[in-house]
Amino acid sequence: MTETARNAPYSTADHGRVPAFIVYAIYIVGVFSANLLSPIGVIIAYVIREDAAPWVRTHLDMQIKMFWTVFWWVVGLGGLGVILSPILIGIPIIIAAVILAFILTIWFAVKSIMGLLKLTNGQPV
Repeated sequence: MTETARNAPYSTADHGRVPAFIVYAIYIVGVFSANLLSPIGVIIAYVIREDAAPWVRTHLDMQIKMFWTVFWWVVGLGGLGVILSPILIGIPIIIAAVILAFILTIWFAVKSIMGLLKLTNGQPV
């Protein structure tokens, strides 16, 4: 088998586009499940990233970055609520953490929708 024939499936201009689309769909649907589906999406992004076309890889890299950004913000907000609520007056801290988590969820959904639109139009992020 020649080198060209072996790499033929990976030589198309939009290889990885469908999995990237699926990851965006999982992220958007995941917003309604408290982002419990998002780890599935990031695993798909990690698996397909190496073989994706360069412009599709920008989407996959952004999807991975978005997942980890949201993950660490949620960990930080959870830690803030757990550590500070017993020390300070708990209710305002919990309310602030919930508001910040809501804003983070909106950001995640909007960024996913904008990325999906760019992917649909064949544009890199």
